[in-house]
Amino acid sequence: MFIKTKEILEASESALLGFSINRSLLKPVQRLFVYPLVYLKLGFGDFTKPMAVWSFTSFALMVLLALFSSSMEMPQEIFLILFNICIWGILLLTIFSTPSTYAFYGATEASVNKIVDILDENGVQSESDIELLESNLEKVEQRIDAKVKFYKWIIGAFWGLYLLSLNLQLRFLSLSGKKIDDTFLNSSFEEFLYVVLFTVFALLAMISYKRASNMLIANLQYACVEQKARHPAA
Repeated sequence: MFIKTKEILEASESALLGFSINRSLLKPVQRLFVYPLVYLKLGFGDFTKPMAVWSFTSFALMVLLALFSSSMEMPQEIFLILFNICIWGILLLTIFSTPSTYAFYGATEASVNKIVDILDENGVQSESDIELLESNLEKVEQRIDAKVKFYKWIIGAFWGLYLLSLNLQLRFLSLSGKKIDDTFLNSSFEEFLYVVLFTVFALLAMISYKRASNMLIANLQYACVEQKARHPAA
């Protein structure tokens, strides 16, 4: 079952990322250099999807509002109220969207059926085999969570080193009797911006990785349930 789990996971990754599930000589190279980038892109797209929906909807409503207000005389107060509704009202609706719009982690009937086909190809059809696969998937999910926690530790350690370095610089200036001049302030501000940019980039990459992993595991879990429904125990 370990070998089957590994093959199912690899094939499911390929299917989710839009690559062929068939093995080839280039597949290891592709998995090493191409898959991670597409994987992060997939997770980033899922993470920013609500923002994209909000931006598009708000923009469309504001265009309609502008066209409507230009064709008739509208009091400025009414225009401002409608303008704020287009922005903040739609944002509120997007934030509190119903579970059916986000609870499935991007899993669709087509994506689940692809993984069900992968299960069939690997001979995972009986309830006992599916339960063994689910048990292995729990371990895979735990390993993913551990890796995400490691990324968090890296970000935290980076900030710790930065603050330690800044503190040592200030202490050195204090002991040497030198004043904090504009050069030091400009240099410190520039370093701070680099640290912030690194943090934002690292957080986006970590969130994208976690989102894509959630999508992968969710599709596998739904496929296991679907397989149980198609092959009920006698």
